[in-house]
Amino acid sequence: MSFHLVNLAWQRDLRAAQKIVLLALADFAQQSTGECFPSIRVLSAKCGLSASAVRAQIKSLQAAGLVDVEAQEDGIVYRVKLGAAA
Repeated sequence: MSFHLVNLAWQRDLRAAQKIVLLALADFAQQSTGECFPSIRVLSAKCGLSASAVRAQIKSLQAAGLVDVEAQEDGIVYRVKLGAAA
């Protein structure tokens, strides 16, 4: 968990659904790398959004340059790009 990344996420001017997904990713992220590995199901439950809504918000956060998504053999790696972890 990165309190620093969560605090930076709170400062972003985003739509509500974008912000809650970014906050959830930042909450899971390691501060040094910004990386986290939550499933869509876990993000959906944490954010109170449907799986499709979470996917859509992740895509919009990618387009905004705030999150990178990398598929790996053992799953998806999300990299939160805020502040020091950017």
